Amino acid sequence: MRNKYLLYIGIFLCMGIWACSNDAVYYDVNQKRSIYFTWDRYNSVTKTASDTVFFSFALYNETEYEYRVPIKVAGMPLGEELTYEVEVVADSSTAKYDKHFKFGKLVIPKNEIEGYLSIILDRTEDIMDHPVILYLKFKENDYFKPIANNYYRLSVVDGALPEPQWWAPNFLGVYARNNDRLYRKMLEYFWQLEELKPIFYKEKVEEYGLYLEYAKAGFYQVKGNIIWINYVFKPAYDFYTDPANTYEGFDMVNPDRFIR
Repeated sequence: MRNKYLLYIGIFLCMGIWACSNDAVYYDVNQKRSIYFTWDRYNSVTKTASDTVFFSFALYNETEYEYRVPIKVAGMPLGEELTYEVEVVADSSTAKYDKHFKFGKLVIPKNEIEGYLSIILDRTEDIMDHPVILYLKFKENDYFKPIANNYYRLSVVDGALPEPQWWAPNFLGVYARNNDRLYRKMLEYFWQLEELKPIFYKEKVEEYGLYLEYAKAGFYQVKGNIIWINYVFKPAYDFYTDPANTYEGFDMVNPDRFIR
């Protein structure tokens, strides 16, 4: 009798396994898959609110900039390029198409489940004093179905970066004498630490902010400051001491003197 029960159990398990494998065989790889934005605050310049990403042309010299928003789709990758569509929510946006922005190629590359939304931003005079808002959602098409309540809201502005509270004119030069350039270059090297020193970078963004706007005076002079010197301050100093890159007003001291 015991062997009979074991036989029944074995047959039941085999049927269950067959049913699961049969489901896998008949899975429809051509069904619409979900598409969604995957941004977070460490992949953007900074955030003005919990649901808004802030971009400033003050960080760049270009009059046009390709801004990339990371996106992802659910399901298995396919061996063909898939087109997706994006909707500008008119009643929540102040940015104008063909004036403030336009879209690049809207595709998920073949054999991929991740990509990016390409937004070409234009530097216009009206964003110098007043930011424009771009509120985006995905539209359903033949390939993709958007996830509910998934959106991307971007605030675009221009203007000079304000002087940070930790700026020391005797070490870094008088800020008003074009030294917002030096500040921008320091930020560029700081953001590269996301790849080079990810743990350090994440800790410092949480403590000091993405613009280093919450950093205290002399934060780069404390004991054990070698990462700040070698990866941020010294590269910025080397860049602008090059005659091909320097500018009137550059007066930074050699950061080697800050090493502790």
